[in-house]
Amino acid sequence: MAIKASEFDGRQWDTGLPPAVALLGDEAFFITRIGDLWRKTGKDQGFTERLVLDQTEPDLASRLLSELDALSLFADRTLVELRLSKTTLDKSLREAIDQWILNPPEDKRLLISGPKLGKGESSTTWHQTLEKSNAIIEANAVPSYQFAKWLDTELQSHQIVMEPEAKSAVQMHTEGNLLAAGQVIERLKLIQPDLIEGPTLSLDQVLDVLTQSARHTVYDLVDLAMKSDVSGLNRITDLLKAEGVEAMTALWAISRELDILLQIRYRMDQGESANQAIGSLRVWRSREGLVRGAVNRLNLTQLRKLLTLCHDADRTVKGATQEPAWSMIKDILLGLAGHPMAR
Repeated sequence: MAIKASEFDGRQWDTGLPPAVALLGDEAFFITRIGDLWRKTGKDQGFTERLVLDQTEPDLASRLLSELDALSLFADRTLVELRLSKTTLDKSLREAIDQWILNPPEDKRLLISGPKLGKGESSTTWHQTLEKSNAIIEANAVPSYQFAKWLDTELQSHQIVMEPEAKSAVQMHTEGNLLAAGQVIERLKLIQPDLIEGPTLSLDQVLDVLTQSARHTVYDLVDLAMKSDVSGLNRITDLLKAEGVEAMTALWAISRELDILLQIRYRMDQGESANQAIGSLRVWRSREGLVRGAVNRLNLTQLRKLLTLCHDADRTVKGATQEPAWSMIKDILLGLAGHPMAR
């Protein structure tokens, strides 16, 4: 059966990563944290190479099958990430994943990550096989009535103890947003580490930390870029960086938005109206104006370039280059806003 991301702690991977894992859902907090845990665990277990495949790439099924048959370079072992951007898979990709799961290579491990898939995918062979082996993790949002319990678990895992009133203040401050709650916890650890070593945190101590945050998240960054608000974009990017927000978290949110914009722009270039294309991607009505402005401002080539830059930034986050990841992210956001980039 599928495992809830909120209940997953990674201990089952201590004895070895399974041949294939699917991490599916729309909660960026879980996608980022569990994805990072998978990569770290794999590296600790000797998988020193890494390959990222994206659903927007042409001939993806063929690439996945060729990787299945290819030997890792220099006898090193490889982590392969298959990143989905759509809620359905085509027949060739399903068959390629089936073959991987049926005959998994000993020197590779596969992570399939992406949004919550459509109901039709749950009955496919690859999905059912992974589900039976407890290799599907549902990265869904935590319901509001379970947020307090989730927050308790998070605080305990970081050995943070606070008064009930202080905990209630965190809940009200973050409004059920997991990313925002994660940022508060990191601020408690980063900005005032001496508090963590002391006794129970008081309401005043926690409020002092909360008031230093403007409750901005990586989603605010995306919205500011869609609005072409460059000054706000620069300010919030610097703020999130200073607060210790992981670059990968921001990158995930940006990449996901670009995937949606690229699909809409492609449909428009094929003759669909903006309303038809936006409706087919099930964009929230409150965001339709932002999305329409972005796809009218950027053409398909520009969107593809931005997505490629996201892949470059991903490699930078993982240590492939020395360039500051947040600088790359800011440049991508400027491009999304329609302003000239430095690359």
